[in-house]
Amino acid sequence: MASDSLEPAVAALLASLKRGKGGFRLEPLSASGNNRVYTLHCDGERLILKWYFHDADDTRDRLGAEYAFLEHAWAMGLRCIPQPLGKDQTTHLALYEFVQGYKLEADQLDEAVMRQAAKFIALMNSPQSRAAATALPEASEACFSVAAHFAMVDARLARLESMPVESDVDLAAAEFVRRLAANWNGTKARLLEGCATMGLSPDAALPACERCLSPSDFGFHNALVRPDRSLCFIDFEYAGWDDPAKAVGDFFSHPAVAVPRDQFEQFIAQAFAPFENAHEMAARVRLLEPIFQVKWCCIILNEFLPAAARRRNFANPVANTIARKQSQLGKAITLFKSLQH
Repeated sequence: MASDSLEPAVAALLASLKRGKGGFRLEPLSASGNNRVYTLHCDGERLILKWYFHDADDTRDRLGAEYAFLEHAWAMGLRCIPQPLGKDQTTHLALYEFVQGYKLEADQLDEAVMRQAAKFIALMNSPQSRAAATALPEASEACFSVAAHFAMVDARLARLESMPVESDVDLAAAEFVRRLAANWNGTKARLLEGCATMGLSPDAALPACERCLSPSDFGFHNALVRPDRSLCFIDFEYAGWDDPAKAVGDFFSHPAVAVPRDQFEQFIAQAFAPFENAHEMAARVRLLEPIFQVKWCCIILNEFLPAAARRRNFANPVANTIARKQSQLGKAITLFKSLQH
């Protein structure tokens, strides 16, 4: 959908929901990583409008995944999320409750906010929630065996190894990727030894009863602090069924708002309390954590890949590409240094 078609499409969406009879006004919010987000003013209230990125080379149904996850969570009585209000799949638009709040910084991550994050995961994975969520899709890049996790990182590294090199920063990134790939080969060898010690077959698929409902791109970068100090979690376009090791590994590896590592054990205990075999799950989560640290080094470098660059440009057409690449490479190098033991 072209930009000049946005307002007619929004008008049609509002009409289908019996809203906006007195007109509406769109106010762009700060650009997100993948989509365009607006405050929508109509009927004397503020709402959030998301216009989702759509591309032939990026087949993830971001709108469908986020909306379905939020509908399920809302139906389960969770209110630490924005209420989904309506969507139009053909125009890639969705309407959500406007949440008043501010973003957290790393130095504000105390036990209280960590408990709220763990409680959200636990509530999403209560027996009632899991039983009612069988129709939800798998999370983006969901993997249910150690071998599948290995293949996922291998594929990410392969894409980065074939990145276009057109500038000095591209050259520096390509050299870093070579170092990262060498580190990854050693990491896989150590993890295979750990699997053997635990009696865990790398090819064994995780049973359905040990899979979790995951927000996927979960972290305090995607949370708002409401006036009453409660958290509202946002952005679920990658959400769905996933491996608990990936859910936790991503949460503690995401570079945007670094989660305190000393909360790792307490978070696992609280988040996976609803599972009968929580102790065994925790051991697997600990073993596989290095996979997601390497994976996040790769994700940070997505800026160097053409498909990801088109998403960023859609979300923020005025962004400085070279500056963005330099920033992302710096973040990847910082995270990589933390992996050196």
